[in-house]
Amino acid sequence: MHKLPPGSLYRLQTLAQTGARFYKMNAYMRRLEVLGLIVATGRREPETDCGEYRITDGGRAELKERYDPPPTDPPKT
Repeated sequence: MHKLPPGSLYRLQTLAQTGARFYKMNAYMRRLEVLGLIVATGRREPETDCGEYRITDGGRAELKERYDPPPTDPPKT
């Protein structure tokens, strides 16, 4: 599990919920990309200078590890 600032976690959650979106490249997006949690699709929006990004399987696994509650079943003895 990576240590991510709240803004990065928010972007990662948004991509997981909505699918690919356009974002301006900044340090947060670059960090998510370097960690392999998101990937650029290659599409650009020239009027806003934004690139499209989507979450990777690694990004989904990161969110699952952070936010899925542990099982509440009592241990079997």
